[in-house]
Amino acid sequence: MENKVVTIKDVAKKAGVSVSTVSRAFNNYSDINPETRELILKVADELGYRPNIIARSLSSNKNFRLGMLVEDYDLVGMLNPLVFEILMSFKNTATKLGYETVLLSTTSDIQKNEKLSKLFSDKQLDGMFIMGLKMTDEYYRELSKIDSSCVLYDININNPNVGCVGVDNTRGAFLAVEYLLKNGHKKIGFINGHKDAYVSYERLDGYYLAHNRYAVNVDNTLIEYADFTDKGAEEAVEKLINRHRDLTAIFCASDIMAIGALNRLNDLGYTVPDDISLIGFDGIYLSQCVSPKLTTIKQDTLKIGEAAANLLFNLIQGQRIGRVVIEPELVERESVKTV
Repeated sequence: MENKVVTIKDVAKKAGVSVSTVSRAFNNYSDINPETRELILKVADELGYRPNIIARSLSSNKNFRLGMLVEDYDLVGMLNPLVFEILMSFKNTATKLGYETVLLSTTSDIQKNEKLSKLFSDKQLDGMFIMGLKMTDEYYRELSKIDSSCVLYDININNPNVGCVGVDNTRGAFLAVEYLLKNGHKKIGFINGHKDAYVSYERLDGYYLAHNRYAVNVDNTLIEYADFTDKGAEEAVEKLINRHRDLTAIFCASDIMAIGALNRLNDLGYTVPDDISLIGFDGIYLSQCVSPKLTTIKQDTLKIGEAAANLLFNLIQGQRIGRVVIEPELVERESVKTV
């Protein structure tokens, strides 16, 4: 039997509202009660109803298309499941809000020749969610004065058209280092990400704050940078070991780097956590697949993606909401021991 095509009338009937109310909800009219709109979107999702984007575009000044822009996607996005999970959550939420999504990639070099505003125009975007941007990038400078709606992941900028969503990185790093300090560790190495990444500064702040809270002096020679890569972490952990033979623990600013550090420690003959304790950041699925299972600071990728889509939607509607912060969570597993 051929499946029945779900129409706007079906949605209106099940939601108990008029067809015009459903239409106004999908066209994002401000006079729709938020609860009513949420109910309509929920019913539409349950029935599998999708409004005709082309028709909606013709009846409004919007394209109902959002960009998902990831810097160095081939290098970072394909290797880091955190990026993929956030993007999928963003995409699913955007779909429920009546928008289609387009995945885009950029690099620092591309940004020197292609303006972000041109990308908006060429792809006919109403808004854009941007991940992986660095403070030295051309797009970061352009975003300070752009008049299009954007949401950045884990990086702030002073522009009412640009919002930010992400985990409380300083709090997360604090929780990680505090956990190590409470387990008796005093010589704690830190493998951070990019030197020019906003998130790296925030996680470094958390590293310092935890030491200060527990009156432990910070030795800056215990800090290395590895560009959020496993290979970089392998090199960084070897430098830390050679420099500090009395090292008892290492905090890595990502799980990918923690896994790289774990592999290199094993190669060097060290056992985690018997010889050196290890803690990561992100809470990706791979962190529980390694041996020992990795203690980590978990980011709620579902909430982050949902928050990014909702924040971008609100910006497109003219609401100015600066930053949405998601709380991190310490996940205790097997890679840290008490000394």
